Amino acid sequence: MCSLTDGNNVYITIKNGSDFEFEEGGSYVVKNYTLSQKYGRPCLFITRETRKFRTAPLAVAELAEKAAKEALYPPSQCMTGEEEDIFTNTGHLSLKGKIEKVQVARMTRAQTPILDLSLRCGAKLHEVSLWRDEALVVFYVGDQVELTHLKSNIRPNGKGKFDSSNYTRVKIVERQIDEAELLIIGVSEDENKLILLDNELEEYNLPSHFYSGSVNDLLEQLPIKMKVQHINRHVLNIQSLETESLDPIGAAESLNLTGAEESLDQIQDIKSLDPVKTAESLDPVTTAESLDQDDLESLALIESMEAEMKE
Repeated sequence: MCSLTDGNNVYITIKNGSDFEFEEGGSYVVKNYTLSQKYGRPCLFITRETRKFRTAPLAVAELAEKAAKEALYPPSQCMTGEEEDIFTNTGHLSLKGKIEKVQVARMTRAQTPILDLSLRCGAKLHEVSLWRDEALVVFYVGDQVELTHLKSNIRPNGKGKFDSSNYTRVKIVERQIDEAELLIIGVSEDENKLILLDNELEEYNLPSHFYSGSVNDLLEQLPIKMKVQHINRHVLNIQSLETESLDPIGAAESLNLTGAEESLDQIQDIKSLDPVKTAESLDPVTTAESLDQDDLESLALIESMEAEMKE
């Protein structure tokens, strides 16, 4: 999308094909366009009959230029999350807080991923639903995050929650990585991961791409002393340590240590910890019936806008 201003009004135009209809900073005279308020703001649609002409630069006031930019990426008010009237705010909000709970991402029938999480902001615990790309970000309990451009709403049960918008951005501000030496005494296979059990009966999740051998081969090495780096027992890096019962060569062959180290490097560089799940990897077991009315209305609006763009 791009935005146009005549100095008084701002109009949103839809991207057509691979090129934008208008260039940033350009001035135009446009004939035979279609205006619509369908999405709650003035939208200018280009049709086959539309003619546009480049013209001399149009001088516009700074406030008009600012309004045009904000139409594409509106401001987001920073909130503490503890405001009593926070759910009466109809604008975009930004929150900083600590992740206390992360659900398994769910899929709508239209294959739109949604991730539900609980965010601690001071004394308040808020429910947040992230949609689309933001739903594919890997979060861990304890992450300090910043979420921008959230929309507040009151659910039918009277409780408030936040939903992401088309403008939402996710920033992981702080993430705690712990290191421990473990004596692994048990192994269990789960989908796309191994679960390691230590002698304190704590479970550690090991992504399957760290492991290249047979589980039976690994079982023959038990108990195994391991050094791991992890976030809330989600293993990022693992190294075998010598014990009397450990066959270092066999263990090294079974565990893909290089893959683990590469994974940790990627985490420290950015953005995600485990390989980021794509929408195709999410099981579409949750259909539209599991969505509340707010979800359905948001999804309907998004999909109707996409359909308009394609036309």
